[in-house]
Formats: sequence, structure tokens, C-alpha cells
Amino acid sequence: MRMLPAVPLTSPVPPLDLVRMFPGVEAFARTATRLHPRPGTPSVSGSHVGGMLLWPRDEPWPACPGPHVVRTEIEVPPEFAGLLMRPSPEVMTGLAQQVPGFVGTMTTEAGTVVLGREVVSEPTASPLVPVAQLRAADVPDLRCPSGADVLQVLWCPNDHPADAPTGLPMLLKWRTASAVVDPLDVAPAPVVARDQDRLPRPCVLHPEQVTEYPWWQELPDELGRRIRDFDDTRGFDEDSYFSVSQAPGWKVGGCPSWEVSDPYPMDCPHCRRPMDLLLTVDSTEDRGGDAWLPVEEAHLRTSHTDHTPTGVTVGRFARLRIFVCLTCPDTPMGQSLQ
Repeated sequence: MRMLPAVPLTSPVPPLDLVRMFPGVEAFARTATRLHPRPGTPSVSGSHVGGMLLWPRDEPWPACPGPHVVRTEIEVPPEFAGLLMRPSPEVMTGLAQQVPGFVGTMTTEAGTVVLGREVVSEPTASPLVPVAQLRAADVPDLRCPSGADVLQVLWCPNDHPADAPTGLPMLLKWRTASAVVDPLDVAPAPVVARDQDRLPRPCVLHPEQVTEYPWWQELPDELGRRIRDFDDTRGFDEDSYFSVSQAPGWKVGGCPSWEVSDPYPMDCPHCRRPMDLLLTVDSTEDRGGDAWLPVEEAHLRTSHTDHTPTGVTVGRFARLRIFVCLTCPDTPMGQSLQ
């Protein structure tokens, strides 16, 4: 039974015909499901971002023991603030030596502060925050391990030390919905949640399956080079393979982009085969241009806020991609932040 809103969100016809322009690329096409999260009141048993998960009452809720990284701000007396407007190398070196985790300075109308970061051990473990719940019946590209039909995603909303395991502390829970007969009513609140940008707003989903094409470096050399040469001729505001080949926003499946780094292998450490791109958590539903702006929302292109419905920011307004191996479901996930 479907539990999603009846009103669809649909991507426009692509402004570039990539198959006609780059013959052979169609052989590498993959489907992705754009989730199109929008603020709303999701059903506990349905697919959604944020909100309560379908969680058995007698199953312990996962928590993060920490430690966590805390941002610090040290106020600078007005008589010294001028020294930090254009600080000398000596001043910056001194601050780095005196302020734990020194990352810089910031001046606002309220005054000047020195920014730092310190590691704090929490007195008790903090419950993880629900990020998303996805049902295979709602999301065409959600491939589940045998016997499961729901994916639940939780994470810790706090920063962690640099020597902690790579990526955000996150849990993927595969579940069979029908097995939950006595669900928990409310998720336990995190004891500490210093990063408000990692507290998803409750959103309903409008899943839409689209076609994507791989990053140019993941294609055969000659084809990839033709694509790169074409994109090099495009202006900043012109449609390109880069802007048309992959959808922005939260999505399941599809192709990863590698605009920050060259592609690097995301292989399963057990079977050594490439892991599948499971989920993309994006800081925005809009990566510029109109190539992927839903037809139903074309008239709403007004502000940045309109395209950050989940309220989630990862990295520096980046994308978090989560990779899994369904052949070896107990293998830790892979993460890539681009």
C-alpha cells in the first residue's frame, strides 16, 4: 500500500539530448529515484526524511557515546579587535598556539571572536537522530537485502574528532515492516545536538525515477574525453553534461559525481567488488540552473531557502554519498563527501 502524497513532482525534459550528442553513453545509463523531500507531516510507517521511524518498542534505540568536537568562541576586547582585521603572521601563529583547535576569527556587528574547536567527552551516550525511512514499495531504486523492505537511516548530529572512523557516525537499519507489531511512539531526543544543520525537518517524499549517466572519468577514455572537451566549452550559466547528467538533491541509486576529487574505488573489503551507491544526502535540492527544477515548482524559484527543505547541511554545502554491498550486508558502509 502506498502512503505517499498524491501530488507528484516531475523533472523537466533535459535541455540537452546526451544520447544524441554522445553516442554510446546510453549503454552506461542508470536509474535513480529523486526523493523530492518537502516539509510535511510524515506517517510513522511510510517513507520520509526526518520524523519518527517504525521502531519496535522493545528494541534499544542506538546512541553515540562520543566524544564530540565543540566549537568555541572567545570574545576579543574592542581595543584589540583592530589587530585582527588584518592580522600579521605572528599574530595568527600566536593564536594557533594559545587557542585549542584554532580555526580563525570572525567579526560581526556584535564584535570580534576567535574561533576554536575542542574535544568534549559526554557524560552519557546521546541517542542518534532519525534521518530517513525508505520503503522499497515507494522507492523504485531501493534494493534491499533478502527479507527486508525498509531502510532506516540514523546519525549523530555532532562533529567528531579527526582520528574517529571516517565519515559521519551513521547507522543503516534494514527492517521488515510487517515484523514491527508494537512500534515506539516517540524517538528519544539527543542528549546533545550542537550542529542544528544535522537535525532534519520532517518531510514527506515525492519519489520520481529518472535516468542518470556516469561521471566522465568513469566512462571509456574516448567517450569521456569528448564529454570533458564539450563541457570545457560551456559558460558558467550554460547547460553541460555535468549539469544535465545527474540529478541534484536527495536520491537513491544513480551515479556518483566526483567534482572535488578524481574517482576513487568504493570496493567491498570482503568480496572486493564495487559497492552500490545507496543514498545521496544533499545540502540542497538545487545545484544551479533549471535542468532539474521540478515542473510543478518552476514558478517558485525565488530563494535559497526554498531549495533546502530538509534543513540538512553536510560538509561545506556538499553531498554525502553512502555506498553499500548488498552481497555482504554486514560490511560497513562507505561514505564519500563531495
